[in-house]
Amino acid sequence: MLGRRLRRQERSPRKITGETLTILNESGAPDVVSPLHGLSSLAERLPDTLLVVAGTRADVHLAQSLSVPLPGTPLDPAEQSGNGLSVHPRVVFVVLEPDEKPSGGALASRVIEAAAGFRRTELVLLVACRSAALLGFDVEFEAELAGRRLDLPVRPLAPDVGGSGVLYTDLEDSAIRALVELCPRGVSGSGEERSYSKGSLLGKFPFRGRTGRRTTTETGVRRPVVLLGALPGPQEELAAELARAGVEVAGDLPGAADRLPPLDDGTIVAVVDPYLVAASRAAEDRGATVVRSLLPIGVGGTARFVQDVSTLAGSGASEAGHARRVWESLEPLRSRIRGKRIFFTGDTGLEIPLARFLVDAGAVVLEVGTPRLDRRFLAPELSALGEDVDVVESPEWRAQLERVDTVRPDVVVASPGLYVPLVARGHLCRSSLDLLSLGVHGYEGARRILELFARTFERAEKLDTLNL
Repeated sequence: MLGRRLRRQERSPRKITGETLTILNESGAPDVVSPLHGLSSLAERLPDTLLVVAGTRADVHLAQSLSVPLPGTPLDPAEQSGNGLSVHPRVVFVVLEPDEKPSGGALASRVIEAAAGFRRTELVLLVACRSAALLGFDVEFEAELAGRRLDLPVRPLAPDVGGSGVLYTDLEDSAIRALVELCPRGVSGSGEERSYSKGSLLGKFPFRGRTGRRTTTETGVRRPVVLLGALPGPQEELAAELARAGVEVAGDLPGAADRLPPLDDGTIVAVVDPYLVAASRAAEDRGATVVRSLLPIGVGGTARFVQDVSTLAGSGASEAGHARRVWESLEPLRSRIRGKRIFFTGDTGLEIPLARFLVDAGAVVLEVGTPRLDRRFLAPELSALGEDVDVVESPEWRAQLERVDTVRPDVVVASPGLYVPLVARGHLCRSSLDLLSLGVHGYEGARRILELFARTFERAEKLDTLNL
């Protein structure tokens, strides 16, 4: 590594097919946008859910100020409603005063008042800011009490707990975990039991499940699949790819709270986002089989994902031919990024699978930063990444700036906080939130990723010709 301002370095070598991947831990202060920035986008994806944010005036001001477009985020007028700068109408705030005594039931009463004006509400998510716990409020008790009075499920979320290792996407992870815990038990009866011949692929693709549970190959029965994560459009695209492979998707999360799919020990859960660690553990606690595979980001990741899921579900389709055709169709875009040097500062959790795909496409990834790294959950991704990419956990943002200045990458995928300083230093940047909202999953997501980087380089080249 090129950085010299490291507070601590932990070398964590991992054997990978004869090679060694070195993960460095700087134990620094990475630049990460508060998870509260995702309130409105989450509310948009949960149409019958009310999000009640409990915190001090400072917390409320922070959440409201984060509703505006952040540095590096293009403002698309077609996507703006009204003034485009307000929070979603299904996000309401409960202000806690610093001198307020945390008497039992006080917060629950205010949650009930906030929910009274909303019809067709099936679920209330009580988003507790860091200050709620510091003021002495028992958020779990208050949520349970509010749920009894409202006769609705009320679930507490604490995505902004402070300390190191906070991801921008922690709010989404917490919300999907709550939905998983609310899913009904009992496998849907719509799936027809079909016999199939046992294949040899299952032993090659690991999955996570409880010991002693019968697998698909043991029972010969096709099992329902539930997708965790992804935006609505990519969710439909992944469901279509799985359907082409003979797999029927029984449901997906996040989604409407009144249409949650059944989830228990007969269900296969396919996690599609690398940051849904808590949600996947909740699914495992319900007894579901959580697929352990590459994530469906990029061509190789999508092919491996579809093949692993179809094998466990009882179809066992091969994706090699289809993946080869997709790669051939993407060759014009690959030629635009081949050899380009890319640096990820890291704040969303998507960086490692994105880096793996870009390396496969011919780019050179210099460094992948991530505030938090669950090595067990991301073991397949780390195995596929290879030894030539530096992975830095909990990076120190000052050291990152020094390394970027030293290596001078062709483009930096930067967190919003580092975007402006890096642009001011003359670096070509893309915001990490661009990729988060792009829809990176599936074969079409791979095309969108390459198109985004190709447009970035083309625009930079046009500006260079102007000699400004």
